[in-house]
Amino acid sequence: MIVPKDYFVALLNELSRNSDQVVVKYPPIGTIFTIKMDETCALYPMPKEEFKHLRKNLLDPWHNDKFISDEIPTDMDLVTCLYASSILRSEEESSLKDKLQEGCQRNLLKGDKPLFVGYDTNSLRHRSNRVVANILSELPRDSAANMGFCLNESVKTELRYRWNHKYKMPDVNTLGKVHRQARTFLNQHPKDARMARLGAVEYKHIMTQPNCVEINGRGYGDNKIVRSFESFRDKRNVDILLISGDNDFTAMAHEEKMNALYMKQPTNYSTELEASWEQVVELLYCVAVVFGHVFINDIDVFGIWTGKVEDDWDGYRVSIDPSNRDLKGDMFRDIRILEKGVHDTV
Repeated sequence: MIVPKDYFVALLNELSRNSDQVVVKYPPIGTIFTIKMDETCALYPMPKEEFKHLRKNLLDPWHNDKFISDEIPTDMDLVTCLYASSILRSEEESSLKDKLQEGCQRNLLKGDKPLFVGYDTNSLRHRSNRVVANILSELPRDSAANMGFCLNESVKTELRYRWNHKYKMPDVNTLGKVHRQARTFLNQHPKDARMARLGAVEYKHIMTQPNCVEINGRGYGDNKIVRSFESFRDKRNVDILLISGDNDFTAMAHEEKMNALYMKQPTNYSTELEASWEQVVELLYCVAVVFGHVFINDIDVFGIWTGKVEDDWDGYRVSIDPSNRDLKGDMFRDIRILEKGVHDTV
């Protein structure tokens, strides 16, 4: 079944009928985290040192094969998934909230400059726009409408350059030696390209907002991106808040007297974390894409598969293959209920 990520709720509902625990495995490494389902879920990730140790043992026979080493996710890739799903938070999130609240409180009728939020390449790879959206969703709707967003074509170029790569048959055959299910990845993106594609999808979704402006960018690189934002600020007589996942980018923006926040990704995590159902859904989606394939309670879940197309990326779709016929039937029933709910609210 190829379904949007939100339908993970149907899968979790069915799994929770038999157990309050969901186990997520990446076959070459083992169980990367378990989830205890409740109103607020408890998440138990594999300790980082254990992940490193198991990965090292896995790659020892392939120590001369850079391709396999690049394609098997690391403990930091798991950190990125936890961060991109908002389970791990940047220390700067409280500062971001203050700056967004201030921007929403500006009185444009009295001459206050409007605030535009912009993103660099790394912040979109980390899906920082979702953190912004969550903060704005908690503010009064009328005040949030005072703010705008600006995207930079140079950022789009950087993301596109990184995701414009695909596995060939020799690649999937090689990777299949350590991850059998990877043989279904033909013509799909390698790991680093998949992470860039996650950011490119967020770029497209931001562009659909009526208060978003795309500014011209020539070439790529931090300096050119900062200069483009600076030109937009000066020509439009607005203020810009740049969200960055890179310290050097932030420093360059500060040199041009632009407000910029370095949303530094955490490098570690506790072995017990709290997560909402929504965050769990986002985590399962990010892990499926970044790791390519995982088992969720022995159910195959693919973030990439041969034949995955643009609409699947834009629609945040995954491929779920329940081998148990009863579970598959129950999931279809839950999915139909979800679809009916969506149609009823339109």
